[in-house]
Amino acid sequence: MFQQQSSFPSTGCVVAVTRRTMDNRPVRRRRTGALRHLLLAAAFLACSSDLLVVDANSWWSLGLTPIQRPEMYIIGAQPLCSQLSGLSQGQRKLCQLYQDHMTYIGDGAKMGIKECQYQFRQRRWNCSTVDNTSVFGRVMQIGSRETAFTYAISAAGVVNAISRACREGELSTCGCSRTARPRDLPRDWLWGGCGDNVHYGYRFAREFVDAREREKNYPRGSPEHARTLMNLHNNEAGRQAVYNLANVACKCHGVSGSCSLKTCWLQLADFRRVGEHLKEKYDSAAAMRIGRKGKLELVDKRFNTPTAEDVVYIDPSPDYCLRNETTGSLGTQGRLCNKTSEGMDGCELMCCGRGYDQFKTYKHERCHCKFHWCCYVKCKRCTTLVDQFVCK
Repeated sequence: MFQQQSSFPSTGCVVAVTRRTMDNRPVRRRRTGALRHLLLAAAFLACSSDLLVVDANSWWSLGLTPIQRPEMYIIGAQPLCSQLSGLSQGQRKLCQLYQDHMTYIGDGAKMGIKECQYQFRQRRWNCSTVDNTSVFGRVMQIGSRETAFTYAISAAGVVNAISRACREGELSTCGCSRTARPRDLPRDWLWGGCGDNVHYGYRFAREFVDAREREKNYPRGSPEHARTLMNLHNNEAGRQAVYNLANVACKCHGVSGSCSLKTCWLQLADFRRVGEHLKEKYDSAAAMRIGRKGKLELVDKRFNTPTAEDVVYIDPSPDYCLRNETTGSLGTQGRLCNKTSEGMDGCELMCCGRGYDQFKTYKHERCHCKFHWCCYVKCKRCTTLVDQFVCK
């Protein structure tokens, strides 16, 4: 069972302009105008720097920084959780309670980042990581489709990694799946084995990933509140993808492989399939806005209301054609493109009409492979000269 985490107020700054006595009565003090503005400016800068640090850090950074297993720490070493950057207060408390989970949360984050980069490898925004702290940079401050996908795929990665770690006996608080036998499973098939514990993975990922959002206490109906609701919705969409795509796997038993008996268990779907599923949800993502009741509502009411499995966004995507420090766009200058393609990876669309440069490069690959008894394959190395095209 998980411990219920109480919500924490969001990180903010309050600049005090009055002093108070011990009985909480305000005390008026005269300050010169220059001194007062100087103090306010200093306080504002301190607050701004704190807010920037909070907004920039993310638990996604666990996917870029190797995490040592707790048992590898020697006596007197600094505690694991205090060394991990990007954790919110609630996530740090969960880290202290479940230290053996942190390595796999990092694996899940890394899995999500790699899958994001694969799914968007032929898009103008290709899920590039910019540093080890914010991971994706300022572009995540915009509530766009791309941000929505990133939240969904990273939450899915945590569910996947924790569920598999349970099955492999790596975690002290969970084990093999205890999912009930499916009703449509043939009677003569055995329900057993050691399945992936998707139920535990889903519950733990919900507690950990959503902790940062649930700690925030923005005014109801504010733009910040809308962004929090968007993040929570997309986190759930990612978890639902892993949970719903898990299927029954079976193994045959019998004399000479006759398959007279089968043993079946619950197994995670290949994560590539999860990525493709969420990419489809990205393509059909719903544009939302904050309503009068403080809940997200459709911008265009002609569309169906999104379910918990759908991806939603609140801001239009920025222009990814040109580098922009404000939005965090890296632009497409220097990106490889496909001259013959009419899709997003084609030079016309990828280069945003700016044109492209052509150059020749050598490509090395294995060729003329032969199997030798017993038991290895020997290949030659072939070199070919190929044309490549790069956006101006």
